[in-house]
Amino acid sequence: MNKKILAITFAAAALFGFSSCEDYFDDVPDNATSLEDVFTNRGQSLSWLTNVYHYIPDWSSRYAGTGGGDVSFYIGAATSEGYLPWDWVPALDIIHGTLYPSTGLVSTIWTNYYRAIQYANIYLANIDNNPNMDSTEKEWTKAECRSLRALFYFELMKFYGPVPVVGDRVYSVDDPLTAMQLPRETVDSCFNYIIGELNSALDGGHLVSQFTNGAYEAQMKGNLTKEAVEGLLAEVYLFRASYLFNGDPYYQSLTNKDGTKLFPQQRDEQKWRDARDAAKRIIDNGKFRLALRDANGKLVSSVDKSCPFRSVFAASMGSSDNEELIYGRTNSGNETYCMVPRFQGLGSNYDKGGGAFSVPLEFVDLYFTNKGLDITKDPDYFTYDTSDPKYYPVRNPLSITQSKSCIDSLTSYQYFSPGSGHSILKQFYGREPRFYLAVTFQNRPWDFDKSTPVEMNYNGNSGPNGNTHDYPIFGTIVRKNYYAKESNIDMLPLLRLGEVYLNYAEACAELGELGEAMHYVNLIRQRAGVREYVGLNAEDRTPTDAWGKPRIDLGNLTQELVLKVVYRERLIELAYENKHYFDVRRWGVGEGKWRDGSEMTDGWIYPAYHQGGEGGDFTGFNVMNTGVTDENQNVNFYKRLTQDHRIYTKRMSLFPIPQDEVNRDPQIVQNTGWTTE
Repeated sequence: MNKKILAITFAAAALFGFSSCEDYFDDVPDNATSLEDVFTNRGQSLSWLTNVYHYIPDWSSRYAGTGGGDVSFYIGAATSEGYLPWDWVPALDIIHGTLYPSTGLVSTIWTNYYRAIQYANIYLANIDNNPNMDSTEKEWTKAECRSLRALFYFELMKFYGPVPVVGDRVYSVDDPLTAMQLPRETVDSCFNYIIGELNSALDGGHLVSQFTNGAYEAQMKGNLTKEAVEGLLAEVYLFRASYLFNGDPYYQSLTNKDGTKLFPQQRDEQKWRDARDAAKRIIDNGKFRLALRDANGKLVSSVDKSCPFRSVFAASMGSSDNEELIYGRTNSGNETYCMVPRFQGLGSNYDKGGGAFSVPLEFVDLYFTNKGLDITKDPDYFTYDTSDPKYYPVRNPLSITQSKSCIDSLTSYQYFSPGSGHSILKQFYGREPRFYLAVTFQNRPWDFDKSTPVEMNYNGNSGPNGNTHDYPIFGTIVRKNYYAKESNIDMLPLLRLGEVYLNYAEACAELGELGEAMHYVNLIRQRAGVREYVGLNAEDRTPTDAWGKPRIDLGNLTQELVLKVVYRERLIELAYENKHYFDVRRWGVGEGKWRDGSEMTDGWIYPAYHQGGEGGDFTGFNVMNTGVTDENQNVNFYKRLTQDHRIYTKRMSLFPIPQDEVNRDPQIVQNTGWTTE
């Protein structure tokens, strides 16, 4: 390797803990022997930039390190959305309290994002010297590269809080060690840097639009286009305004060694106004719209012609055909092995998987009924003795299961029809469309042939059977993001318009603009076929909603209640889209407590029966067939048991700073709560 590359590499290793020259430059274009080679050749220069893109995290792979520069893993399994059983899954350290400053995941994420930043800095420092690229292409790619660098700093902040900011500097071996030992910047300084970089890229006018004459330009997918950077900027504003970064008392005493306080000491209302305005600009530009499809998956122009299930399915797709998608990561795993049932004993023509990405019943119970109500508020929601279910024949009115087809009450769309000889828990009928998109439950027919049931009981085709880890411990499997035979899925969605609506609603609620907040929640519910709330704006005070159904009256709409309404809608709408982990942390609710320290028992964010938020006991069905008797043998599966216990404390709002960095850099201070590890 060329001497100049070695100089940069070893200096970077000193600052960021890279283990070797080869680790750092493992993706340098194959034919390059020096930086001069790379940056005098157009193709190699663009390959370098492509490598910078490689570090955008890919949350769709169960294997850490298969994408996103070793940052990637199923982050949803580190939340109350789900669980993966394999002992090499990084999420287990997070949920089971074995995450420490010395844990590999902690240093892996830190190191790889800083590696990406150094790659970006090298590109920005050298690309102007390339004689084989014209000025337009140089300015365009520099704007993208600066935006990428800002994105990586943003990702670092989401995990660690305020971090050292390198700026444009490319380190060399001639730099003194002290030049590489940087303190953490303050929260405001970090966000100001990120926002400044993104605004600079936008204001320069060099970013390319992803639309040509109003039509989506497929060749720009995956690039940080003008629209993608606008979306990223809006998300940065949202995080900057959020409780965690905007006055959370827990972090107010964290200081650098010179006494500089790293976190804001009080809430700044202007940050919420900035977040609101940034989201509204995207909504108002008219370039994106909520995905609407009919029962055949065809594009329609209005809600009354749509099928809610097919619409919410389309909205979450990483496809150029998704008119809602603002930005997606290309070259993602989009892996479905964890969602596809094991189907042991069935023919080789079946798509077989691990079927182990399981949904705790605490999250299952958050989905509304088809009346748009919490399950505890709907008088028609079926209940039974969950600790001792009684068996009755399916045709007996006392039975807890039935074998009827499940039909959408608005559109007559059929969600499932139990296979011959199988029945389904009555609680899984009469739920909202997003529930059927998200969860595979016992005896639900699989998509392959519309008739084969997924059996998660002990000896079922996808159950534990005593000799495999590939089974769902909660007796449910995540199915959202399983796109069946769709052939045009080529991106991992990172931002879509539905999320921007909810960003806007959240900012409005924080600012006391409760009518506007409720209206945008209603627009999300309307598309999902969920009854709308009575709001404060005139359009939300009609007797019936867009589907002609009576509105739900929540009574006095206080700011706290509206915030919780927004949070609940976001948890459901964006489930399994890699938002939950960061949302509950930035909201300050991960412990299951509200901001005044009171336990949340109202059921809005976590079910009222659950204590501990992201921690505590998590419930599943009786997959191991514990306590079977002659009387309950056919329904014993539906006994609800604690299947997992998790640890969550306030310090887990942020990762610890890697211990190696604390040891190496005397100016680095550890995050609050982690200094004793």
